[in-house]
Amino acid sequence: MVSITPTLLLPFLLLLARVYSAFGDDDDDLLTYKLSNGIRIPLVGMGVGNLQHELIPQVVSANLMPSQDIRLIDTAHNSHNEQILGQAVASFDAASRAQTRGGGGSSDKPPPLHVVTKVWYSHLGYERTKISVQESLDQLASKNTRQVYVHMLLHWARCNDDVEWMNCEEEENNLPQFVKDAGPPPHLDKQNAWKDSWRALEEMYNEHAAERHRSAGVEGQPIIASIGLSNFELDDMKALIEFAHVWPQIYQGNSWLIFHDPHLMTFLRAHDIFFQTYAVMFGIIQRRQDSPSAFHILSTVSRELTEIIQSSNPDNVATQPIATEATIMLAYFVHSNIGVIPRAAATAHQHENSPSSIKAVIQHLTPDRIEKLERAIPALMKGEHLYTSVSFVNALEGAILIHWMHPHTNEEVVVSDLIHPGSVEVQQTHPGHIFVAYDTERKIRKEFVVGAGYGEEQQFRVEL
Repeated sequence: MVSITPTLLLPFLLLLARVYSAFGDDDDDLLTYKLSNGIRIPLVGMGVGNLQHELIPQVVSANLMPSQDIRLIDTAHNSHNEQILGQAVASFDAASRAQTRGGGGSSDKPPPLHVVTKVWYSHLGYERTKISVQESLDQLASKNTRQVYVHMLLHWARCNDDVEWMNCEEEENNLPQFVKDAGPPPHLDKQNAWKDSWRALEEMYNEHAAERHRSAGVEGQPIIASIGLSNFELDDMKALIEFAHVWPQIYQGNSWLIFHDPHLMTFLRAHDIFFQTYAVMFGIIQRRQDSPSAFHILSTVSRELTEIIQSSNPDNVATQPIATEATIMLAYFVHSNIGVIPRAAATAHQHENSPSSIKAVIQHLTPDRIEKLERAIPALMKGEHLYTSVSFVNALEGAILIHWMHPHTNEEVVVSDLIHPGSVEVQQTHPGHIFVAYDTERKIRKEFVVGAGYGEEQQFRVEL
């Protein structure tokens, strides 16, 4: 008798999905999520925060093309590229209008663009935060017909000298004098500076309420669409909920949190706060060497979906959505209504990260495939190797020994002690491997082929 039971490692993750479909209710069937304030935010975006400045215009132009159709860009005030980003969007729209006048383009108004940006910890405090937010809005403004919706976050709750790359005093000393004059150094009041910042965000958010309700503001002027937090600890989140007049609509955090901080994730879900994740590729895909069996699951799903997608449109392979391991990973998060903002300068990576490729994968994420990904992704995050767990139940009247058969030589190697009647032996192995059970007199021989996958369990009953 054989039974296979999948091991679900993250049952709470699927609870993150709201009643809203990931596909939203927009006419063009975009991948969007409805924030608690009613604003729909794209689930798929791209990050330019740490991208070399000289690459930003080309990357932005390529991703705003209809073939990519990126409508959300993530950056930060401390990246010093908001003006470059605003100019890149304006240049793309101007070129599109010029093409239209030449008869080669559409006369439709370009779709809105969502930009997530953040207030750096050196600008925490009421007045300093207002300066940072206004600078971001001014730098993102451009004279074009595209409406820009800004999602303004506090980047960190505080500067912490215990973090190697944070240099509180040095960064404070390097600030412009007008910023220093606007308010006290936030690193001297680490428990309260961010609270004053939140009050400033609330006020500026409320000032943009009329524009949000009209769904359009003054031409070229960005609208604050939502406010939120990034990299905050759970205790700070709880404190904020106690005093805030406007609760955060967005939380941006490392993909590690999804699997290792269920308390924070449960808190966000309970308070209707949208989770947007970064570092997906670095945290997971780049750890393939540490967990080859888990990555093998991703690769298997990738091959399966690539064949399905290609067979559905065999004549246009060059323009087809693709289903690489990275695409599968992103689609898994988006399927659970988690926003993704991968950074990619290369055209091939931009294509695999695109909404069209992710959407094509989501359409084929069956429950079986989702279960496989729930086993593989946490293992990749932890760098753990996945095995197949097999158990042997001795239903005979005498003792037995379990042998493993070498896949190349067929040599049978003893891998267990004597297993007495009614006892169970558990082995960690690989899919497709073969085990043989013998009684002590080697008169009874039972052969078992492992049919379960990595991260799954399979039970064999040794009986006549």
